[in-house]
Amino acid sequence: MAYTTYDTGYNNQFGYPLQHSLSHGPVYGVHPTEFGYQDPAYGGAVYSDPGYAAGVYPAYTPQRSVSQYGRAYDDFDIRDPYHSGGYTRHRRNSMSRSMSRSMSRSLSRMGRPAFGDYRRTSATVIKFKRKGGFRSGITLGEAMSDAHLSSNDEYSLYDLNADSRGRIILKVRWTGYNSMTYELPADSYDGRVELQTLARRISRACVHFLQDACSDAVASLVLTAYTKLNFRPPDGQFTILAGFVLQNSEELKLISLGTGSKCLPASRLQEHGDALHDSHAEVLARRGAVRWFLEEIARCCSTPEYTSPWISRQEDGKFALIFGTTLNMYISTVPCGDASTRYLASFQDPQMAALKDSSRFPELMPNTASRGRDNYSLYGVMRTKPGRADSPPTLSMSCSDKIASWSVLGIQGALGSRLLQPIYIDRFVIGEVEPPMQDVVLEDCTRALYGRLRSITGLPDSFRLNEPSFEFTSTVFVHSKVALTGAMSGCNDSFCYIADSPKPSEALINGIRRGVSPKHRHNPKFRPLLSKLCLYCVFKNTAAKAGLSTHAETTYYESKQMDSDYTAARLALKGPGGPFEGWVTSGREWEEFDAYGNSITVNLE
Repeated sequence: MAYTTYDTGYNNQFGYPLQHSLSHGPVYGVHPTEFGYQDPAYGGAVYSDPGYAAGVYPAYTPQRSVSQYGRAYDDFDIRDPYHSGGYTRHRRNSMSRSMSRSMSRSLSRMGRPAFGDYRRTSATVIKFKRKGGFRSGITLGEAMSDAHLSSNDEYSLYDLNADSRGRIILKVRWTGYNSMTYELPADSYDGRVELQTLARRISRACVHFLQDACSDAVASLVLTAYTKLNFRPPDGQFTILAGFVLQNSEELKLISLGTGSKCLPASRLQEHGDALHDSHAEVLARRGAVRWFLEEIARCCSTPEYTSPWISRQEDGKFALIFGTTLNMYISTVPCGDASTRYLASFQDPQMAALKDSSRFPELMPNTASRGRDNYSLYGVMRTKPGRADSPPTLSMSCSDKIASWSVLGIQGALGSRLLQPIYIDRFVIGEVEPPMQDVVLEDCTRALYGRLRSITGLPDSFRLNEPSFEFTSTVFVHSKVALTGAMSGCNDSFCYIADSPKPSEALINGIRRGVSPKHRHNPKFRPLLSKLCLYCVFKNTAAKAGLSTHAETTYYESKQMDSDYTAARLALKGPGGPFEGWVTSGREWEEFDAYGNSITVNLE
C-alpha cells in the first residue's frame, strides 16, 4: 500500500508497514525505525523528540543514557487529569492488547475529519485508551506532544511482548478495510519502556493506516463499480480509468466514472454539440459528475420528501456540498500533460531519450500551449492533446491543464455555476506509480495541478485557488497498461457511468455512442449522455425545477455566459495576464446551438 503522501518526511531510514506479515521482510529493502510525520502548521518540519534531529528515533539500544531523551517523565504526577486515579498498573500484555484491540472500535466511531484530512483535525478524534477504562483516553495531538502516560516505570519489554530486538507488533483493523501490521521499536531505559515515544509511534502508524485506508477505499469503490459494468477493451489494448467519489462521515459514494484516452482532431469537431470532443477518462468522469449534480438538484427540487445527504440549498439560492462532505478523484495513472512529464520519461529507454534530447522543436512563445510532448523538458507549460507527434492536432488541452483549471473554477463548469457554488476536489488518488517515483510524481502534480496558478489575482469572492492533497494506491486497475503486460495501444472506445441516472452508462467511440449508424447520429435518443447538447438539456430541465428562468437564452454559448462570477473567474485564469493566458479553445462557433441541436447563425463581428 502506498504511503508517501502521509510520510512526507520519508527517507529510507524511517519505519514501514508490513504488507501482510513479518515474513515479507522490510519493504523496499529498508529496515524500520520510525515514521516521519509532517504538519503544515509546523513549517514542514518533521516531528521529533527533544534531542533527536529530523524526527529519527533510533532502534532499541539498551546502553543509551537518559539524557538522550531530553527529559525524564513523571507519570505519577497526580495533577495530570488524564492519569490520576484511573490508570494504575495493568501488567503483562494488557496494554498492547488494549491498544490493538480497541483501535478498530475507536476508529469505527470516527467521523469525517480523521477519515479525510489527518493533517488538520485527526488529533481531535483519534484516541487511545485502556481496554475497559471509563476515561476517553488521550488524543493523537496529546500523544504527539507532551502527554504523561501512567506507570511509565512499570512496563518492561517483557510486559509488552517485545521480540529480541525490542520491537512490538501492532495490527490496526477497521471493519470493511484490509488490516495492516506494523513493527514498532519500544525504546527502553534500565528495562523501562518509554511509553510516550511508543504512543507517538502508534499514533503515526494509525494516521498512516487511515490515509491508506481512505485512498484505497476510494480506488476500490471505483474499480469495483467498473468491474460490474459491461465494458472491456479489446485484447491487447489498455485504457485509463477515472472516477469521482463523494465522502462524508457515514459513507463513500461513487457518482461518476469514465474510461478513455482519445480525443477528436480539430478537423472532425461537430457544431451541433452532439459529439464529445475529448474522451479522456478524467474529462468523462468530470462531465459525469456535473450531470450527477444537476440531476441531484432536480431530485431535491421535484421531490419534496427527498433530502440529499450530499448537497443543500444555500441562502443565495445555489446548491453547495453539505458541510463535512468532500470530493475525491481517482485516476488509474498520472494525468497527461505537465503532471506526467518526468513520470513518462522514466519509462524511456536511453536511445529514445537521446533522440528526444537531440530533437529541435519550434520555440515556445510566452503564453502559448505546446503541442503534445514537444519541448518535453519544459515544466509548467500548457500542452494540447495528444502527446504523440504523429497524431492529428487537436484543440483539446491536456488533462493536467484541465484539472488545474478546476482548481480555480471548480468542476461544475459554466452552466453548473448558475445552480451550484464552486465544487473543488479535496483529494486525488493516483494509481500505477511505483514507490521510487512517488516523490517525483507528487512534486509534479503539486506544480501542475495548482502550484503554477499561485500568481492568479482578481478572483470573485466565491472562487479561490484550491490546493488538494495527492495520495497513491497500489490497488490495480485490471485494464491498465501496467496490468496488461504486452498491451501496446490505447483502446479507441471510451465508457462513462453516472450514478442514480435514468440512463446510467454507455460506450463511446470517436465522440459518439458506439453502435449508432451515421444516419441516426443526430437522433435525440442516440445523443451521448455527456455531450454538450445533452448536458444543456439536463441543465435547462433542472433550472426550471429550481426556479431559474432560462427562456431569454437562445444558445448553449449564451447560457454559459450568464453567471457573472464564473465569467470573471475564467477571465482571471485564462484572460490577458492570467496564468493560463493562451488557453486553446474550440471557439464560439461550436457552441451556437439551441436545446434541440439546431445551429443558430450569429454574427461574430
